Amino acid sequence: MDGRTAPCPRCGVPLPENAAFCPFCAESIRPRRTVNIPSHRRRKRLRRAAVLAALVVLAAALYDCVTPDVYDRYGELTYTLDGNDYHLAVTFRNDPTPEAEYTVPVEAEGRYDRASKLFITHVDTGVDAGRMFNQQISSAFVQVTQPSDSPSPVTWLQPEFQNDPATEGLLLSVLHFTGESRGPVEIAWTIHMKNGDTIILRQRLNLMPVDSLHYYPEDYPMDTIEDLQALVDRIQAEVPLPTVVHLHLPPVAYEGGLTIDKRAVNLFGSLGEDNRRTTFLGPVVYRPEEDPQGVIQYIDFRGSGSGTGLTVEADCHVEDCGFSGWDTGLLIGGEDWADPVGCLFEDNGVGFCFDSGGSYVNANRFEGNAFLRNGTAVALLRVPGAKTLYFDGCRFEGNDADMVNPAGHPINISYATFA
Repeated sequence: MDGRTAPCPRCGVPLPENAAFCPFCAESIRPRRTVNIPSHRRRKRLRRAAVLAALVVLAAALYDCVTPDVYDRYGELTYTLDGNDYHLAVTFRNDPTPEAEYTVPVEAEGRYDRASKLFITHVDTGVDAGRMFNQQISSAFVQVTQPSDSPSPVTWLQPEFQNDPATEGLLLSVLHFTGESRGPVEIAWTIHMKNGDTIILRQRLNLMPVDSLHYYPEDYPMDTIEDLQALVDRIQAEVPLPTVVHLHLPPVAYEGGLTIDKRAVNLFGSLGEDNRRTTFLGPVVYRPEEDPQGVIQYIDFRGSGSGTGLTVEADCHVEDCGFSGWDTGLLIGGEDWADPVGCLFEDNGVGFCFDSGGSYVNANRFEGNAFLRNGTAVALLRVPGAKTLYFDGCRFEGNDADMVNPAGHPINISYATFA
């Protein structure tokens, strides 16, 4: 040190000339200087931060791309694949309307089956996309969960691919159950995609027990057409829905027709000791306004050259019935669907005529029918939907025309016989 001093700028005490700190007042003698970082070093740090952020975003995007997704929905789902949006729906219907929940009335002694279906359509157009989407599916299966104490468990078949996905869905799984089965039942469709994604679509099946009533000829008067019509009118007026009514008819020939127009009544014919079945000699009209579903079995409809033997305007199953001597043996009209199975149509102007203006579609296999010596065996004037009608095991013989199809409805007669 050279001994030179300088006063403290705050307290005035003499301090060495190069002092940086006053020990008396604690004042800093030399103020701090801010050091400016060169701009190129600041830019380098910013670039490092930007690159790091970009790498984080890229890693997240890559993770999202390569990590499979799981979709779990009830009833329906919109799924994007390769830039295309698809609508997936599970339903018990014959069209792509989703049904997350479905209720079936069941009778204690009844046996039932229902088909759960998977439909896939383009979101923008609603056009079927099943065949295209199927190419991206690795596997699909159905699992059913139900109460463990059910005395009659629901059974099911693993889904099968359909040949006509535009009208029957891409996949179909049939469930079997009885009136003793317990619900609710959950149906889970699991679809594994080739890209690793998993799609789960669920449905809930509710089984609603309903009462049923059986009317037998030994308990109620029904030997004449007047007695039978009076009994039907009484049933329609007094028995509330959803009770199911089964009317068991005696093996007599009714001299006249029958009309059921208020509520559904199932009709079951019988066979007498002389091998003659329950027969109606007049036209029968089946068009219940309430709960339009029904069954007609083991009955002959025999006419005298005019009229319609059986007119059905309901969702009705017609099995093992005979139609002869009518202008039209069986007419399906109104806006409904019915399916004849195992029936005989002979010597009619038209054996079986479908002329329904509705949109509802049900069973499409008109199997095991015989069409003999009719003017026209089958006339398809108007048929709801676009579901192919199958005539497997049907026999066509001696008809002037076997099939008249002005509706242009799709049919399959590959397994029918013609003579």
